[in-house]
Amino acid sequence: MNTKPTFIEQYSLTIYLVLTPLISLAMALFLPLPTVLIALLLLLVPSTLAILLTALAEGVKSAAMLLKKVFQWQVGLKWYVVALALSVGIILLADVLAFFLGWAPKVQFSVPASSQLITNFILILLVAVLEELGWRGYALPRLLVHRSPLSSALIIGILWGILHIGIGLVDGRPWMPTFLVPVGLSVVMTWLFVHTQGSLAMAILFHFAIDYSPQFLLAGLAIEQAVWAQAVVVLAAAFVLILLFGVNLQRNLVNKQGMVSAGQVGTK
Repeated sequence: MNTKPTFIEQYSLTIYLVLTPLISLAMALFLPLPTVLIALLLLLVPSTLAILLTALAEGVKSAAMLLKKVFQWQVGLKWYVVALALSVGIILLADVLAFFLGWAPKVQFSVPASSQLITNFILILLVAVLEELGWRGYALPRLLVHRSPLSSALIIGILWGILHIGIGLVDGRPWMPTFLVPVGLSVVMTWLFVHTQGSLAMAILFHFAIDYSPQFLLAGLAIEQAVWAQAVVVLAAAFVLILLFGVNLQRNLVNKQGMVSAGQVGTK
């Protein structure tokens, strides 16, 4: 017997896409808490809403399957190389751009103290998992049910960018490049997602690498210069991928249903 879907079942994705940036901005603007604590809470928003809405709309078993995707790393070695090379390459090009713009006396490479490297490794890995669980683990597979990869990437990128404006308000980053970087990254990461048949693990690896690399290559720049340099390079990379692969971000229409199934979603 067919039963009418509940409000949550029917509109869970819409609820996620609306509430995630709104809650994030509200927390950044109005919570009277220390900066570090607010930043941590902001990072919890995408993953918490993803798990909660999955459990309410599709059941606890589906929420457990969403969490399980974090540990599914069975992807060809080629894509590990691509994810790492692409992420580190973007940061290296941002460093080169900063040099040509006169923001740095040379293309720099520095190595922080080992204690800082370890601390950053743990924190940035946590950031990558928490954000990707929501954006590429939950939202992207559901958007791909009815939309092209490019339109799905732009929707996520704009909302992800709004969330990062909230983070920027906390740590003093300029809002415009802080918004533009996630928009461009969303296109690049969606390209990676569709070419790895919906691998959340590759999204996490890329996210981790692109956030971990700046401490080696952009450490000598002011935060405003570093963010602007990243924004220009990331948007250029996204533009090149769109030119080369079109709205589907792939030349051959490989199994789109496989990408959707990788997210363990229906058509709600």
